[in-house]
Amino acid sequence: MSSSSESNYSDDDLVIDDEDIEQKCVRPDLKFHRFVVKVTESAGFNAFIMLTILLNALFMAIETDSVLKIKFRTVFIVTDEIFLAIYTLEFILKIYAEPIRYFYSSYNLFDLFVLVISYVQVILVNVATGSTNLSALRVLRALRTLRTLRTVSFVKGLQVLVTALLDTIRNSVLNVVLLLFLLMFLFSIMGYYFFGYKETNSDKENWGDLGSAMLTLFSYVTVDGWTDLQGRLDALDMAGSRFYTILFIFLGHFVFTNVFIALIIMNIHEATETYREEQIQEREQIIQKKKEYMIQRQHNEVRLMLEKQNQGQFQNFNEMVLEFKKTLRHDDFMVSVDLATNLTWLETYITTLDHEDNTMYCLQQLHFEMANILAIVQEQKLKERYGM
Repeated sequence: MSSSSESNYSDDDLVIDDEDIEQKCVRPDLKFHRFVVKVTESAGFNAFIMLTILLNALFMAIETDSVLKIKFRTVFIVTDEIFLAIYTLEFILKIYAEPIRYFYSSYNLFDLFVLVISYVQVILVNVATGSTNLSALRVLRALRTLRTLRTVSFVKGLQVLVTALLDTIRNSVLNVVLLLFLLMFLFSIMGYYFFGYKETNSDKENWGDLGSAMLTLFSYVTVDGWTDLQGRLDALDMAGSRFYTILFIFLGHFVFTNVFIALIIMNIHEATETYREEQIQEREQIIQKKKEYMIQRQHNEVRLMLEKQNQGQFQNFNEMVLEFKKTLRHDDFMVSVDLATNLTWLETYITTLDHEDNTMYCLQQLHFEMANILAIVQEQKLKERYGM
């Protein structure tokens, strides 16, 4: 069957709500509420919000050009207000559709945070006078870039990656970072006494105190500019400096960095596999519901036709079958897999095959008898003709 036929059955067809009357009494706007829920959960609505976020990001990128910002200042102001209005309308629709469950989602809370920041910026633009307000306004304008992160709320794959990354940081990475900090603290104390403790012939700039030593070791961890730092130690003829540098780079960079990456990869892999399993289960549940609905509908139609036959509306079974064919559509699903694996159906099918074998055997015996009788008749006629 064509895939387009799947759209013929909605979730409302699969589930019959017995509390509709009671809900309508409690909430008079039930139909409108269901319409809003359907709109907010539709793919078209999400695609429109995604397009709005992308356009907003594009306009913020173009606004960084000083020439274009001055030339199209009014356009940027109007478009920003339009984007803010769209985000506000989205918030109102979602809060109306799910006034309680809306706050259960961390992504919805992030969207609300970005929306509040936008309105605070609008307020400060109208009332900003002092240098403090102007500084806060610059910060809020910079935070407008958080709107682009709202893309995560509409892409399930990005949500899986972000959730896996946050779980990794919360559960495992903090321990790794703590161990790395302890290692850096230990080596920074050692580096201070080795290379920055003496008043003369020492590197006070990089190893003169704990903070400088920690910052230097951070350069070792990232392996960025460590050769220049080591060159200064070699110029001061620090004994054992190369062994110290190689040992810390091996522990801090190769060991801890690879452990950090391995933890992230493992958690992302587990989260991705879990997401795939959930998708498969959701598809199976949808297919199962559709099968149950189709089988139930076909059973109801057969039952109604049998009742009509019992009432005498059909003269024979053929008329009933023809009437049943008229109720079928070309895009109806025919569930054959479940029927072929049903024990009752298998038992009936095997019994039918036995009956067919018995009928074939009886027909063969009948043919043998007919051939025998014809042969006897032919023999008698031949004897009469030739006087035998």
